[in-house]
Amino acid sequence: MTDYVIFGCGRVGVNMATYLKHLGHKVRLLSHDDANNDRAACSKAIAGADVIAAAIPDDKLPAWHDEWRGEIGAKPAIHFSGAVSIDGFCGFHPLYSFPASPLSIDAMKEIAFACPLNGAPFAEIFPKAPNPHFEIADKDRARYHALAVLSGNMSSFVWNETAKEIAAYTGMAPERIMASYLGGILDGFVKNPASSLTGPIARHDKVTVERNLASLKDDPTLKGLYEAFLAAAWPDFEGAN
Repeated sequence: MTDYVIFGCGRVGVNMATYLKHLGHKVRLLSHDDANNDRAACSKAIAGADVIAAAIPDDKLPAWHDEWRGEIGAKPAIHFSGAVSIDGFCGFHPLYSFPASPLSIDAMKEIAFACPLNGAPFAEIFPKAPNPHFEIADKDRARYHALAVLSGNMSSFVWNETAKEIAAYTGMAPERIMASYLGGILDGFVKNPASSLTGPIARHDKVTVERNLASLKDDPTLKGLYEAFLAAAWPDFEGAN
């Protein structure tokens, strides 16, 4: 059994604590108030732990590490950021967008982790965890995280923006209409992750693309998203004849 102290009671901290407890480990979650108002208790918790983790915003990590590294000493100190690299403070990034409530254990087991190159092994930091994992060099972490943002967060933003319009036009709950469609897109990606694009841009249908753009002329947000997509996926598009 490994004894963890996790600073941060947000989505990542709560989900990781729930998962590690299920794996048979001991976990103590410390909140922002704990860290600010009861340093002695936090120091005592660190002294009794095997691994100290920070599940806090990326921009707070350097200051957090500076504040607590004296208490941490030679013990493993980790964070869950995908983009940040700090000497002596290893990043184990779960490639997932966590909900407010804890995920199921089966879902947690499937989450891939980006681990530090030449750092502590995943199995040493998270004993008994069967998750897929891979190593990322410090110099590549920002680009890796940018890819995660584009593939996940940007997709969510596009879905959110289009869902509003679909609800307005149909009068139906967008999840009722879109779930099967988006599920099919995900299935296509799983089957062919390097080439699953479909639709008018994939088939170079100029007439349909022009009609799409014209229909969005009064909505700068959606038109801008469509134009950015078109520029990336069909860079030599010249318009319909």
